[in-house]
Amino acid sequence: MRLKHAILRIAKAFGAFRCSRYLTRRATRILCYHGTWLGADRFRGDALFMQATTFHARLDYLATNGYTVVSLEALVSSRNQGGGLPDASVVITIDDGWYSTFADMLPALRKHAFPATMYCDTRHLVTGGPLPHMMAQYFLRIAGATNLQEPTAALLQKALAPDLSREERMAAALAFGQEIGIDATPYLARRVFEYMTPDELKEFAASPGCSVQLHTHRHTMGDHSAESLHQEVADNREALSRLLGQPADSFEHFCYPSGVFSQSAAEHLRQLGIASATSTQQGIAFPSADIMLLPRILDGENLSILEFEAEISGFMHLLRTITGRCRIGYDAPFS
Repeated sequence: MRLKHAILRIAKAFGAFRCSRYLTRRATRILCYHGTWLGADRFRGDALFMQATTFHARLDYLATNGYTVVSLEALVSSRNQGGGLPDASVVITIDDGWYSTFADMLPALRKHAFPATMYCDTRHLVTGGPLPHMMAQYFLRIAGATNLQEPTAALLQKALAPDLSREERMAAALAFGQEIGIDATPYLARRVFEYMTPDELKEFAASPGCSVQLHTHRHTMGDHSAESLHQEVADNREALSRLLGQPADSFEHFCYPSGVFSQSAAEHLRQLGIASATSTQQGIAFPSADIMLLPRILDGENLSILEFEAEISGFMHLLRTITGRCRIGYDAPFS
């Protein structure tokens, strides 16, 4: 990590970031976020839950460094019309629908008047309450527990078991926390592992520049067959339509859940009238990129501010493309 940062600092000092921004100016930077960390513990955050201060700092950086933030709809429209976006434009996307997106991210977006798209999987939101599997996984990380004894390990596995009822998994997650020395009470009070309520979702969707779009209903594409994907999209559309009072076919932008995407899935989505789909493939989106497989910059506490600058400038894209070309013969990075 130190070596990487040293290389990036040298590259920035010699103007490589500035040059990369110019060379990649036709590409849109689609940022990918999830939520912020609402816990009061020392957990720093990761690629899923970042610190609220980090998210605010990212938006401040965009505002003070001349990046124009546009809506996802504007990006798609420009693609259909053959251009028209400002150079090195940025799109902000947020996955899932965590309560912290409403509590921390929405105020920051409003402060800067930045548009954003939230891809919402709807089953967790409709059901309400904390997600037991997420709670157990993060309790394990926060406690730094290793070499779990069999009864404790069994509680963890029970909390993660998808075939058990939510009540059974929740009881197991709470018991698991107790076994490894974590009191769940403050996490429950802060809604650390909860999605928005329907009313909060409505408020997000009603905010100027904010849009709610598709992320499947159950945060999965099932067995990845056309039938499974079609059902997930239909259920997702129906739920969002009911929650937000909008026509089902008005939800036409999609985000692949859990980082799983493929060309065949993209073709299935086209048949469903989906206008765009974003992935978790790290990179910036040139006009030649498949509109159904758009890359994004996955941002979080996994990136330092220097690494974020390298990503948003396009420097990391060029570096990955050059090293990739040496290995497997990539096409030119400016297409």
